[in-house]
Formats: sequence, structure tokens, C-alpha cells
Amino acid sequence: MSTYGLLNQILIMYSKDKGIVLISILLIVLLLSSVAVLFGNKYFLSLKRAQYIEFQSVSLNIFRNIESLAKDKIDKELRFNKEKLTKNNPLISELMAFNLNGAEIIGKITDSGNCFNINSIVTFDGDQYVENKKTTTAFRKILSLNEIDNNIIEEVIDQTIDWIDQDANPRAFGLEDYYYSGPLHSPREYTGMRLLVSIEELKSIPAVKKIDWNIFKNYFCAIPILDELSLNINTLDLEDAYLLSSIYSNLTIKDAEYILDNIPKSGFDDLNNFIGSFPDLDLKLAYGKIRVSSNIFEVNSEMSFNEFVSSSKSIIIYEDNNNGFIISRIYNGI
Repeated sequence: MSTYGLLNQILIMYSKDKGIVLISILLIVLLLSSVAVLFGNKYFLSLKRAQYIEFQSVSLNIFRNIESLAKDKIDKELRFNKEKLTKNNPLISELMAFNLNGAEIIGKITDSGNCFNINSIVTFDGDQYVENKKTTTAFRKILSLNEIDNNIIEEVIDQTIDWIDQDANPRAFGLEDYYYSGPLHSPREYTGMRLLVSIEELKSIPAVKKIDWNIFKNYFCAIPILDELSLNINTLDLEDAYLLSSIYSNLTIKDAEYILDNIPKSGFDDLNNFIGSFPDLDLKLAYGKIRVSSNIFEVNSEMSFNEFVSSSKSIIIYEDNNNGFIISRIYNGI
């Protein structure tokens, strides 16, 4: 073999080895890059998780502080002005807004005495929940005003009472555990056997699914206390005409709108003042109580920081001795 041929073979071998080395280096770089990305994603997720855990802890502390602040404001208001609560009262018309190290915090007190408490459709008889016939009559009227079929209304009433009561005997249009725990229901569950703590719980009732949810969202609430249906006339708005009409036997929507449009800015002083202001309307037969003040308040709080958002809803009730206590809390986002 000539010198030229030997040199040519050496160059060819060198070129091949060089290509292999280059490919190996590129594969190693690719592998290291993948490992770096994997560790980077895990580190990022760990960092986000740590931030979220801290956000949860801070949110809970903030919400408890908002509750204490709200309770203090309500205490002072009831101490000096217990007899009347109007929608222009700063207690319920003004926000509580704060900024804490970049976190936006907003709190709001509202009157929970101006909604249809779904739990008022039952009352306690001995040791059993039974139908409150006055409230179910009002319930029938408000759903009828929203053009809901009578059969569906009866199903909602019976199924809701069966969900709350503690026996296993279904009402005429009701359902008990045999249905909710059976193969046709998903998820399988049992009836609550207690008062509802959130209006969202009604979504478990089959008959409710046949009705536009906005009706329940706009007019109803779930306050876990046993009491007859009551409304604070001084904090109702014009859009609450269906609600006001439902509590009176002979009050039309038009008459309810007339009443709501003529509530004095200072509110009504008492029930006689309210009834006397509308002598041409029949306001005698009522399915519940009309009040001019309230002893039940809802505290809504929201906290946002970067992409994290959390919220809280607390119900505070005041008894005759003016001692307030929280009867329910619902958290979201934490």
C-alpha cells in the first residue's frame, strides 16, 4: 500500500471517530437538558406548593380576623340601634378593604334576614323534623310565581323534607336512602338527616334539577336554624318582589313592587308603621314574619395574592341577649 493510501485510510477512520464523539456529546447534552428540565419542573411545583400552603394558612388567619372585626362592628351597631336595620346603614353598605403585603382583602357584611331560608320548611315536633305548613305554602307560591309546574313543586318539598328528616319513611313525592344509595344514583350517598348549611346542597335533590338554578340562587338561602320564615322589609330591593309576594296570601307581584319602591330611606320603624303605610293592601294573612331589623348576618371575605384566590362565608346569629355566635363557615380555594 502506498503512503498516500495509508494516509487516506487514517483520515477516514479519524473522521468516523470524530462523528461518533460529536454524536455522543450531543446525546449527553440532550440527556442533561432533560434532567435539568425535569428537576426544574419539580422545583417549580414544590415552590408553588409551598406558596399555596402558606397562602392557605394566611387566608384562614385573615378570615378569622375579618369575622372578629365584623362581629365587633355588628355588636356596636346592635348596642345602639337594635330596633331597625336599613340597607343604607354603613354596617351593610360599606366594604372592609385592606392590602397586606400585596394581598388584596375584601370583607362585606350583609343582612341574612332578606332571603327565603330553605330550612324553615321544617319545624321540630318532639324529636322529629316535620313539615312547616305555613312555610311550604309560601314555597309553593314563590315557585308558582316563577311558573314551575305544581307536581315538580310538590316533589321538591317532599324530597327536601326527606333529605332533612331523620326517618326512613318517604313522603308521597319524597325519596330516602334507598334511592340515594342505590345503583341509579351517582355518587352514592345518604340523606343529610340535618338542616342544610349551604343552598348548594339542594343540588343533590333530583326534583331541584328540573328547575332553573337561578331561582334558588336569587331568592333562597340555607341558615341552619329552626325558625319560621321571616324577612327584613327594610333591606329588601325591588328585585325581591317575588320574595315579598310569597309571604303574603293576597299580595300580587305588582303590589309587592309598589311596596318595595316606596320603602323610606330611613326604613319602617315597626310592623304597624309598615302596614299603615299601605292601607289599600291586604297585609294581614302572612305565612311568616315581617321584621324591620335583623339578628342574622352573613360575612363574605375574599383574599387574592398573585394567582391565588380564596373566599369565606360565615353566618353570625344574635340571640335576645345580644350575644353573637357563628353557626356556619364555608371556605373556598383553601
